[in-house]
Amino acid sequence: MVSKNYRFEAQVAELRKRVPYNPDARPPPTVFPITYHPQADHVCAELDAFFYRYWPWKSEAAREHFLRSEINRWACLAFPLAREDRIMEACRVNTLLFLLDDVIEDMTTTEGKAFLKRLIPIARGTTLPDHTNPYEWITYDTWEAMRIIDPELTDQTLRQALVCITAQVDEERLKCADTGALLAHRVKEGGVDFIAACIRFGMALPLSPTDLSSISPLYTLFSKLGVTVNDILSFDKELRAWNQSGHKEGASIINMTKSMSEEMGIGYAAAKRVLWVMCREWEVQWGECMQVMDMDERDEGKGCWSEEVKL
Repeated sequence: MVSKNYRFEAQVAELRKRVPYNPDARPPPTVFPITYHPQADHVCAELDAFFYRYWPWKSEAAREHFLRSEINRWACLAFPLAREDRIMEACRVNTLLFLLDDVIEDMTTTEGKAFLKRLIPIARGTTLPDHTNPYEWITYDTWEAMRIIDPELTDQTLRQALVCITAQVDEERLKCADTGALLAHRVKEGGVDFIAACIRFGMALPLSPTDLSSISPLYTLFSKLGVTVNDILSFDKELRAWNQSGHKEGASIINMTKSMSEEMGIGYAAAKRVLWVMCREWEVQWGECMQVMDMDERDEGKGCWSEEVKL
């Protein structure tokens, strides 16, 4: 007797012969050029060694995984135009936020709030750290080094970092009813504003509120694209961590992949493929938006971009 599963698989195989669609786990190619900072190798070597030695890893496996994940190299990819005298600190603070995010993920909501209550004034420089606690002294030293370089842009970066990190313990994140609501929250907690502030710090690029408003359509696309790519690539890790945590209080998978899967009634792999297509469409939309804004800029009487925005 032929099993039901076998008959179903045979029907699917036959259907795929008729329909020219073969799911591919590889994402469609990006339309954007890929550029690393010219000092990437030097920056990665120094920061990899620093965090490998001084961060309080929960296990040797976690320490080794940090090197394999190449977080610092990702930052060199995100900040290719940073000044040579700023790229190290821009990458360091980015890696710090990544690592603190992982620490908070392993905590309950209550534990996370208490952890941040102690750490936030240290980041602001209003409280001195306990130098026996790596979370505290690394946080303090990182922000102080940035303040020495550029107090104003450091303050802007810190404000966005606090928005990002405190969103991790915001109970509202558990109440997002659909993918659209989740995307809006993920833009806040996913650190897009923080990454944009790091870019401005790295380039020594102060932007006025008027400047930021003039590029808001591009900024919106950047936000959607950034958090969605992050959710696609981090989902498997988050799923493993959630299963290993025993689903303790406050623990939940807040991820676009899971939301898309549940709303559309498709598997996780299929949800990732759909999200990748969305990302590539946002990239195309970015190019179209740039063309429209560039034409407006060239039209007589409409030019309003500052030299900083043009950079």
